[in-house]
Formats: sequence, C-alpha cells, structure tokens
Amino acid sequence: MKMSNTAVHRKIVVLCVDRDADIWIANKNTPVIGYNNVLKLAVDFALLKPEDSDSNALFSALNIYQKLRREGYNVEVAVVAGDPIDDLKAGLRIKQEVLKVKEITKANAAIIVSDGKDDEVIVPVIYSILPIESIKRVVVEQARGVEETYILIGRYLKKVFEEPRFSKIFLGVPGIIIFLSSVLTAFGLLDKVTLVALGIVGLTMIFRGFSLDRKFEEWWESSPVIFASAVISSLSLALGFIYTSISLEGYKGISAISRGIYVITPFIIFSVISLLGGKAIVKIIRRDIKIWHEAVGFVFIVFLYQILNIVSDIIMEIAKYPEVDVINVILKSNLFIWLGLAIGVTGLLTGIFTLIERSVREDILRKRAILNLQLRARLKKLKAKVKRT
Repeated sequence: MKMSNTAVHRKIVVLCVDRDADIWIANKNTPVIGYNNVLKLAVDFALLKPEDSDSNALFSALNIYQKLRREGYNVEVAVVAGDPIDDLKAGLRIKQEVLKVKEITKANAAIIVSDGKDDEVIVPVIYSILPIESIKRVVVEQARGVEETYILIGRYLKKVFEEPRFSKIFLGVPGIIIFLSSVLTAFGLLDKVTLVALGIVGLTMIFRGFSLDRKFEEWWESSPVIFASAVISSLSLALGFIYTSISLEGYKGISAISRGIYVITPFIIFSVISLLGGKAIVKIIRRDIKIWHEAVGFVFIVFLYQILNIVSDIIMEIAKYPEVDVINVILKSNLFIWLGLAIGVTGLLTGIFTLIERSVREDILRKRAILNLQLRARLKKLKAKVKRT
C-alpha cells in the first residue's frame, strides 16, 4: 500500500467499508467513528462471527490507523455499512454515511479498507465524495489441509444460500431454468429445454460480463424512465429469444435462420423503440434540443424492420431453391433500394436537424450577447447615477 507524499499534510480517514452490512449483528448504528468505537465494534463482531472476513478488515483498519498515528499523520478511523439485501440501497447508504463521516471528521482524503469483494463498486461512490489516497484489500490466509478446505467450502455454500448477491446467480438462474423446463415439458416441448437453458445461461453471462446490473443501477439513479425502458427492452429480447426457439420446430439449416430472423424481428424492433422512447421522454422533460436524435432513430427503425424482413425472405428463398442465383434473388428483393433509402433519409434528416440545432444555438447565443450588453448598459447608468448623487 503506497501513500501519497501530500497525505501527511491532510486529514485522512481510514474507512472500513462493509457493503453487505454484516457488522449490523454487532452494531446497526453506522457510521462508527473513532478508534475506541471501532475497536469495540471489531471485538464484538469477531466474537459473533470470528470466521467472517469483515473481522479482518476491521482490525486491519485499526492497524493502519495506529501505524499512521505513529508516523505523525492527522488521521481518524471509521466504519460504514451498506445494505444486506438491496445493492442499490447499499450504494446509496454508503454514500450517505461517507458524507456524514466527512462532515464529522472534517477529512479531506480517505484510505479504503475492505475484504476486496466489492472494491470496483464502492470506490467510485467514495471517490465522488473524498479523494482516495490508497486502497487496502484484506485477503484472509487459509490453511490448505483437507479439513479446512471442507470448512471453507461449507462457508461459501452458506453464503450462496444466505447472501443475496450470490444467491441471485447460484440459486436464481438455476431456479429460472428449472421452472421454464417444467413449463416447456408440460406443453410437450421437452426438446426445447436445452436450448432455452443455454439461452438463459448465455444472457446471464452477458448481463454479468458487461456489468449490466450496475449500469441499470446507474440508469435508475440518473433517470427512472431510462431504467424502466431498459428493463422493458431486456424483457422483450428475452421473450423474443424464447418464442423464437419454440417457433423453430420443424425448421433446420438455412430455413431455421430465415424463420428465426422473421420471428425475432418484432421483438428487436420493440426493444430498440423502448430504449429510444425512454431517452426521448427524458429529453422532452429536460427540454433538450437533441431530441431529434431519437426522432431520426425512430425513422431508421421503420427501415430496419423492412430490411430485416427482406433478408428473411431472401434466406428463405435460397433455402427452398438451393440452385437459385443468389445475386438475382438479392436484386429482385429491393434490398439495396431499402438500404439506400435508409441511409439517404436518415442522413438527410440528420443534416437538416443539425443545421436547425446550430441555428437555434446561434440564436440563443445572440440573444444572450444582446442581454449581456443591455445589462452592462444598465449598470453603467446606475454607476453614473450613484456618482451624481
């Protein structure tokens, strides 16, 4: 852990962060501020849950505090907690508690101490309030014996069942797969179970891999409208995938591709419209002149719907007649005409709206300049009157 050269001249708070609020079993009145208070919390918590990694994080924060005090730093120690169930509430609560710690301690820098599980989440929240001098990730050393390994596995299994952030993945996703499998079996679609299960696992991996859960959280904080539209869009894609997989009964090869495109197209279109609609509503509320972006997007969606249907028809015809000339099929389908119209119309609208936006901005700047001149003239008159009196 490296310290900044300027840290010694600043008031630093050693901040132990417990995002899932395990320490509440010892003390729910967070934040806890001051060495003696944090020491009491650490001892009480260690007696209740000696195997928990948060115990090590608490004592590590106290150790860092003592070390910095010996080296002459102006330092304080504090503990903040999030929420045991709701990730969104956890982030909001940590932000409120860090603000309170900053107000009480008058700190202008922080050292974060945690068990390393949620650093990528808590760091931006705290950084928005206090500059971060350093981050200490507390890693608990584990014995390698067979008995200790079984104990460790048991603890992780307990976490899977008791902690929401783990149970969502290890229980929630398999639960959805089992439920949908039973529904499909009841309707005589047992052969689709594997496809649906793979689809759900794939979507979950995409969701977690691209941190979409945190993006949804950011969207909710920035605008509930965008969050709602994103959820509706995701549901549309998920339902589209499930319905498409069911509709491919009896289709194989190129025919299956054609059928898949044809069936899933409305769901894709609705998904994009939902996202554009959410952004459009937000811009209308904020009176943002760039609302024309969404307007052009809606126009493009119309062309996209037609283009996807044409592509589906082309693939279907190629599947029916393998010896057919592919180029002739494409030319007869008017695909290039629709592509040209899509590019031309969206490009023209973009150019027109860009000119309008530029004109409106110039008009606003002109009016502001005139208003500034008028204000300056009035100030000069007032100064002249003051001098006369």
